[in-house]
Amino acid sequence: MSAIPAAIGLMLVFLAVFAAIFGYFLAIGIKQTEERLVERSSAAVQVVSSNAFWIAEVAHQTLRRVDAALGPTMSGSIADLGPVLEGLPSVTEVYIIDAEARTIYSTVPGAGAVSVADRDYFIAVRDGAPFYTSPLLISRLTGDRIFVFSKRVERDGKFAGAIMVSFPESLMEELWRNLDFEDTSTISLVRDDGQLIARYPPTEGPVDLSETPLFTVHLKTGSTGTYTSARSPVDGVARVVSYRQVPGTHIIAIASIGSDQTWANFQGAVVAVFIIVSPIVLGLVLGCAWIVRLLYRDAAQARALQASLEANTMLFREIHHRVKNNLQSVQSLVRMQDLPQAAKLDLQSRFAAMAAMHEHIYKHDRYEDIDAHDFIPAVVDEVMMAYGSDAVVDYEVDHIPVDRDHATPLALLLSELVTNACKYAVADGGGRILVALRQGANGRAKLTVRDSGAGFEPDRITGSSMGMRLIKGVVAQMDGTHSFRNEGGTVFEADIALSTAVRNG
Repeated sequence: MSAIPAAIGLMLVFLAVFAAIFGYFLAIGIKQTEERLVERSSAAVQVVSSNAFWIAEVAHQTLRRVDAALGPTMSGSIADLGPVLEGLPSVTEVYIIDAEARTIYSTVPGAGAVSVADRDYFIAVRDGAPFYTSPLLISRLTGDRIFVFSKRVERDGKFAGAIMVSFPESLMEELWRNLDFEDTSTISLVRDDGQLIARYPPTEGPVDLSETPLFTVHLKTGSTGTYTSARSPVDGVARVVSYRQVPGTHIIAIASIGSDQTWANFQGAVVAVFIIVSPIVLGLVLGCAWIVRLLYRDAAQARALQASLEANTMLFREIHHRVKNNLQSVQSLVRMQDLPQAAKLDLQSRFAAMAAMHEHIYKHDRYEDIDAHDFIPAVVDEVMMAYGSDAVVDYEVDHIPVDRDHATPLALLLSELVTNACKYAVADGGGRILVALRQGANGRAKLTVRDSGAGFEPDRITGSSMGMRLIKGVVAQMDGTHSFRNEGGTVFEADIALSTAVRNG
């Protein structure tokens, strides 16, 4: 009878927790979606601003250079303009007109047949402006959508004409595509009086943005920022808008990320998750009563299993502890024997490696597999201590599991390789040893042991010494292959399996 209220209480708690978690992740998802939109638009407007700066810089530098090339009487040879205009983008057009708006020179054939006397970019510099940036225009020569930078030309303190550099609005398309924008996202250049200079995707014609929130609210608080527009004044699309004043110009760079599709995708994802999760929640609620009853019945069995597990864990820990102690005792006995010092050091390092392995296992309670990232330094450091070497050991070891069947051969292999390095490479003190283990393909691993010694003699590597037989044996035991080479010292490399599952696979 007590299971019934427990099941009901558990069901209510679960529903409350589910609602809280779902609401929390929903809020997080909304926040992250907003942040992603802001981040994308902020990053994009920096790119647009940088490109607008260089467009303006190219235009102004070209205007100054052409003015200088014309000479003090504007009688410079047209041929002199070739080097000045060399290197300009192919889409750039240059025009030179006199004080009566007559064409002196143009990169567009037939420009002399069209008067620009009524164009703002001529009128502004004629009336005294040193430079002028036009809004979006339609070229009377080509019919293209363009924007123009113009410069006033003076000779002897009087207005002598104007120089114009024009760019097609299509420049914005390539930049837009490089930003990998969706169809509803836009980039724009706008004059600081609100007149549109260029936009992609393009508008139907010139646009005045001076009465939009960008100019009436946001630009008044700072030259850079981001805001959400529920409805674009140009096409009515909701966007996240980032803007930035282009340094040294009268241009505002704008990047707008269309948000409707992003929010529609987010809502679709939320609905899909809810549809997927709802049957699971219902099933869990229906199963609560049965689970509670099972928990009561299985509680006693679980306690017994836990006690047995703890006992087995203590037993394994004690076994490995005793093995480690016995190996250390054997080490002590070896040190007391009247044996050659080299043989004693070899035996001690091997016993030290085995003892370190068992100590690592019982200290970390890892009986199925061992993390190589922690295991290898524990073994190698013990070998270095047993050998009494002061060489520096560098480790580059990935987190790779080593199962219990491969821990012993790996420890023996490391012991033999590090002992050889201590004996032959860094025996005089100092020096460095690198031990690296990297995750390879198909679950295998690449072991590298490198020393800073003078290298090896081929007959020592190809010989039949106990050490080499041991190396070949343990590498074969780990289903591996190995090689030695001289490369600023001795380099050992082996491709090995560290688990039985990998070998069987």
